[in-house]
Amino acid sequence: MAELNAFVSPKYPVLHSVDRSGNERDIGSGGHVALSLGLLVKGIPSFLATIPVVDSEVDGISDSLRTGDVRVAVVGVSVDDGEIAEEISAPEPWQQSPDENRRLPAAYLSLVCSDGRRIGVARIVAREGSATPEEVARFVLKQIAKGVQIPDLASAP
Repeated sequence: MAELNAFVSPKYPVLHSVDRSGNERDIGSGGHVALSLGLLVKGIPSFLATIPVVDSEVDGISDSLRTGDVRVAVVGVSVDDGEIAEEISAPEPWQQSPDENRRLPAAYLSLVCSDGRRIGVARIVAREGSATPEEVARFVLKQIAKGVQIPDLASAP
């Protein structure tokens, strides 16, 4: 297995909120709650993601988030475009057909709490295969440090 390079940010204060309203369409099947996460970057709230969390684990995760500032760990990975096919609309006639699999560089983001707990947050996949996974990971980490919102980053070219 290839060695993965993780890039880690400085510490950031973290904000979180738990939604137990039970809107299963948004957060998955029963037994899950929505955990919204954000960072304070240069004093400005920066939304990261809302992720589904098993209800029985949310108190432990909340305790970890309250132990202090967190670091963002970003790992460059490659994904098959078939893994994200449902997220990509049908290609135009001049684009690659969906049955031709290709590898795309991506960045996997997680939060590292002060107590060592890691919380998977998001996967950002580059639209083009011209960068390496490590370059995408570094780019994502630099953008987070500037306060770019993850939803905005996910839609960047």
